[in-house]
Amino acid sequence: MIEVTATDLRKDLFNILDRVERTGESLRVSRRGRSITLKPATAGKSAADMTPQERFDRWMAKGPRQGAENSNYDPSDTSHWEWDPEKKFKDLLKP
Repeated sequence: MIEVTATDLRKDLFNILDRVERTGESLRVSRRGRSITLKPATAGKSAADMTPQERFDRWMAKGPRQGAENSNYDPSDTSHWEWDPEKKFKDLLKP
């Protein structure tokens, strides 16, 4: 585990982050007698190295976003798929 003070981290942030990424070690930052531990994310492909399908699959694997269960979105409502210039916006709103 790499242990540094907040001051040392600020002075050499990018080199320390590169070392954490390269070695996979955790980083403990101390400040005023308290400390926090940062752990590197699990290794995997970066978004730049993925195909669009792989990025979509990774996004879908995250599941619904927090608060989505309280949404009034109806996926079967297709009224927004066609443009009708005669229809007013207020007519599209759900009660």
